[in-house]
Amino acid sequence: MKNYSSRKGFTLSEVLITIGIIGVVAALTIPNLIVKYQEKQTVTRFKWVYSTLANAFTMAVAENGAPEVWELDDPQDLAEILSKYMRVDEKCYYKKGCLPSDIQVVALTGEARYGHLANDQNRVKEKFGNGISLYYASSHTGCSYTSVDVAGNETIHKNYCGSIYAFITANKFSRLGLDHFLFTVTPKGILPEYYDWNDSYIKRNCNKVNQNTETNTNVNGMTCGEWIRRWGNADYWYD
Repeated sequence: MKNYSSRKGFTLSEVLITIGIIGVVAALTIPNLIVKYQEKQTVTRFKWVYSTLANAFTMAVAENGAPEVWELDDPQDLAEILSKYMRVDEKCYYKKGCLPSDIQVVALTGEARYGHLANDQNRVKEKFGNGISLYYASSHTGCSYTSVDVAGNETIHKNYCGSIYAFITANKFSRLGLDHFLFTVTPKGILPEYYDWNDSYIKRNCNKVNQNTETNTNVNGMTCGEWIRRWGNADYWYD
């Protein structure tokens, strides 16, 4: 019969070495797990708001006709039409609220874009029970509008009924393409901004480091919603 009483336990040095190995493995593994979790949350919340807006649009068209015939003289007009078909918990039409009071909007590169939306009483906002908020930036009757550049040249923009920012997180510094995304309301549906541009343009304008020499860096991140829609990930940030 074997005598197990003669076996020795781990020495202190062996225990310390084991703990050290576990610590190293944890240090290498846990950050990656956190990153993957954060990416999954970004994609999941983006897809939720995209689906919610798409469903609201479909029901609004069924009841009110094509968006070209909607009366969209003000962003609130668009908000009232769509919110009828969404479970909105709070409406902040031209008043404070629906976003954290200290939120600051920045580009994906970190460059400042514009300031405190929550305290701005000149904006139309809504908030869902899950914390996601919408900011209705524009609306256009007939789904077209005319812009004028600094030289006085006019450009007619067709198939553009309005625009909506979706804030999927409440981070103080809200990055375009990570914490909030821009959607375009078109006659065919509500889609991520630049939904009809080619892959190279989408990737060039959705990057932590500015790769676009054609425009200012403070719009970097504008195409990230379309990135998620096409490829189902947000690894432009979590790589």
